[in-house]
Amino acid sequence: MKNYAKLKGSRITAQSLVDILKSSGYELKLPVDINSIIEILGIPIEKKPDFRKAKVTGSISMKDGNPKIWINPMLNQSKERERFTLAHELGHFMLHIAPTFKDDCIEDDTIELNRDGNWDVKEMEANKFAAEFLMPKEKVETEFDIIDSSLSKEMKIEKLAEIFQVSRQAIQFRLQSIGL
Repeated sequence: MKNYAKLKGSRITAQSLVDILKSSGYELKLPVDINSIIEILGIPIEKKPDFRKAKVTGSISMKDGNPKIWINPMLNQSKERERFTLAHELGHFMLHIAPTFKDDCIEDDTIELNRDGNWDVKEMEANKFAAEFLMPKEKVETEFDIIDSSLSKEMKIEKLAEIFQVSRQAIQFRLQSIGL
């Protein structure tokens, strides 16, 4: 049985997944190793161009009861973008597929195409999951406190983006969401 199958019927938040991993003996280090976690769950990742989905950043699909994450290498050229896309797709699995565990396919349009405010609830939930999973609140607070207080706000953001291997924009949003 694949490890993802153990989650059938459950809606798993980012914090719940962190707790499950820790209780299984997994040591959560920074930056969060999203590839390793997806591998532990047994969800394959495919990274290849698909010109029919040229404007899609990534997707997670279910076929014959098995999930697969697809990453568009053309839209995920930076390590940070790819990490966030993987965490976002994992979020779809944990929040939207695992609870019902049926054949389903969820595809994500690029963020650039969604800046007009037309995101649906599932996309916003998957983004929130990705942010919380890659940048856990307690880890962000700890690292924020460790950083030299004499640094400018911009330098702190740059340093945190490096530590968590996320974009500067992602860490800025995360800092705002937790009140730092």
